[in-house]
Amino acid sequence: MEQKQYDLVIVGAGLSGLSAAVEAGSHHLKTLVLEKGRTIGGNGNYVEGALGIDSYLQKQHGIKIDKLAVLKSELDYSHYEANAAHLKHYFDHSGETIDWLHRLGVEFAGVGAQGDSWPTIHAFTGGGHAAVQVLEQKARDLGVEFLTSIAAQRILSTDSQVQGLVAKNETTGLEQTFLTKHVLLATGGYADNPQLMKQLVNSSRLMTVSDGKSTGDGLKLAWQAGGQHASLGAPQFGGGFIYDPMKPAFMYMGSELGAAATQEAILWVNEQGERFINEDVNDNMCNAGNAILTQSKVYSIFDQAAVDHLEKVGLYKKVGNSPVSPDKLAKLPEEIKADLASHQRFLTSAATIDELAAKLHLAKLPQTIQNYNQLVAAGIDTDYGKDAKYLTSVTDGPFYAVELGVGIAAAIGGIRVDNCNRVLNDYGYPIGGLYVIGNDAAGMMVGDTYAVTLPGSTAGYASFSGRNAVQHIVEE
Repeated sequence: MEQKQYDLVIVGAGLSGLSAAVEAGSHHLKTLVLEKGRTIGGNGNYVEGALGIDSYLQKQHGIKIDKLAVLKSELDYSHYEANAAHLKHYFDHSGETIDWLHRLGVEFAGVGAQGDSWPTIHAFTGGGHAAVQVLEQKARDLGVEFLTSIAAQRILSTDSQVQGLVAKNETTGLEQTFLTKHVLLATGGYADNPQLMKQLVNSSRLMTVSDGKSTGDGLKLAWQAGGQHASLGAPQFGGGFIYDPMKPAFMYMGSELGAAATQEAILWVNEQGERFINEDVNDNMCNAGNAILTQSKVYSIFDQAAVDHLEKVGLYKKVGNSPVSPDKLAKLPEEIKADLASHQRFLTSAATIDELAAKLHLAKLPQTIQNYNQLVAAGIDTDYGKDAKYLTSVTDGPFYAVELGVGIAAAIGGIRVDNCNRVLNDYGYPIGGLYVIGNDAAGMMVGDTYAVTLPGSTAGYASFSGRNAVQHIVEE
């Protein structure tokens, strides 16, 4: 078979790969994008928005952010496991990345905070899928070639310099070699790789909501080529999530019952029926995920009065980290009725607290409810310090318990890169022509907990790192 020569081969057609493809096309690089799936966009189809600091939209709204203050905050958050130089480089160019996306035709619905965070997220009009469509079309218009159902197998190199890439056709099983001096890995991280995930979080209660293709291909290719085995970094937890191992987790992304159980979070108890955390931890979805995983099981407890309030009056607190962000949960009663009728195992109802405790074998639940209601009546949480305005009693039956797992959108880390997004070897030197971007490189931004204090950071980094790597290739 004829071997084609390219200036650049990009592995992965998600948000980072597409951003790199557009940048490469604009510099007239002969570029090929390989996508192992049948469709384009990857997890980029599902992101809400992208981080930017000092963007055109923030200037329009008078939003000013001190980049050094953000840098210090995020380094503190990561316990200085994040790479300060790389993080600073990202922040310094994040605003211009948003402006670049805007000039390409990506539309933004607004900019601001998400929960208790910096006001950095630029929400995509039409969601991530709309942004992906703009980037794909722009790349094609610039002459970038795309091949789908093609999975990269190994990188060819001599004297620590990339020479090409071997890929397999997922339909025929046949291999093909593509010649190039530059390979850019953009495969989306490793959330769908059970072995790597078990090294990071040894729990059966993770509910992955990624596109299913993030199996650590970029890590394996980079390691094969001599890249340094860096820390596996952090999962991007989506906080509490309805625990149903029988169905794909994405089916509950829009669940109002899920929003009531996780975002409203009236009372969380463990496998003994004991309260174990200030439920306001859900303001930081990754901290919430960490907290849930400290227990063997977790149930969200609430009563009929809460259901009525959420349906007719409104939310107890703004839903900051959920796709469900209405003023009221109007569909909550019918969801509960349907789930009970179909005997969903994650939802349990009882006329009394004692009955609920007996059904779930939560021996300490009655005493926990009694103690919690006393705190609500007193208006102060002397146990865990929950904000008084969110203290909500559990008194009026029927009573409900929703079993929670932890949602996970991405897992990032495993590869160390320099400020040009070049893969570094064990001695800290770059492997010629090998670049990693997006989630495959985003471990440089975090410690052991993803920083939801900077909403939009992975999507923003995807576009930034794609451009950043290609700009270095052009400079070379």
